[in-house]
Amino acid sequence: MATSKKDQIAQGALSAFAQLGYSETTMDAIAEVAQVAKGTLYYHFSTKEELFLYVIEKGVKMLIYHVDSVMQNEELSLDERMLNVLDEHLRFFSENRELCFLLLSVFTGDEQRDLTVANLLTGYFTMMETYLKQMQEQGYIRPDIEIGTLASGLFGMVGFTAIRKQYRKEPLDTQENRHTLRCFLAGMLQAKQS
Repeated sequence: MATSKKDQIAQGALSAFAQLGYSETTMDAIAEVAQVAKGTLYYHFSTKEELFLYVIEKGVKMLIYHVDSVMQNEELSLDERMLNVLDEHLRFFSENRELCFLLLSVFTGDEQRDLTVANLLTGYFTMMETYLKQMQEQGYIRPDIEIGTLASGLFGMVGFTAIRKQYRKEPLDTQENRHTLRCFLAGMLQAKQS
């Protein structure tokens, strides 16, 4: 399937933002990384900020889609879904390392832009907290667990593991990593009483 120019630009922008940070990334650098003419870049995105927010929104929507697909799989028990959500985060961050880095280092220094990005991430956290709360109400998550912290912890646990592995040039989506992260997660799950 051919990549559209807009997607090509977004991928180049993602790479540039992840490597250089928001403030050091210029539209010239994005055009160079994306291998498009500046006119093509400006045809699709009038400002760096517009492009930055597009890249973040696209990435968050992609993460929501993948996690939501796992949580809606009714062939799995709720605790299996939770473990599969962890696996999906590992897979997603492993395949989208630059996006992971960008999402976890998203603060740009501009209060309005940072607030917009935080609002985009709110969709992800709202979805996760809804699922986790349902699991808690059904007895799969311990009642003493605070759901907002759990959702943040899951995201951060996998995300920062991904960043560290990336810096060390180590694989992320391995059986050993999955097992270790599942052990952390197991502490909040409880056996369902019959």
